[in-house]
Amino acid sequence: MNAHVWINGEDIAVICDAHGKPLRFRWGKDMHQVERICNRWRAKGVWWRGERADREYIKLTTTDGLLCVVARDMQRDAWALVCLYD
Repeated sequence: MNAHVWINGEDIAVICDAHGKPLRFRWGKDMHQVERICNRWRAKGVWWRGERADREYIKLTTTDGLLCVVARDMQRDAWALVCLYD
């Protein structure tokens, strides 16, 4: 399995439910329906200083066969595709 990684991420638009769970996202011209959330974690900016989480990462699969990691910048409430597996 290969992974395509974008350090700064590719901007995406995400539609979430009332609890913040991604339901679908638009990447380029295509809309992708989330099938399953595999893993979810948060990363702090400078964790050793006790700073709050900067980003939330979600590894998910889509109904059209993608396995990817999306990230939400919790300060700006902006989403990005950061990794795509093939």
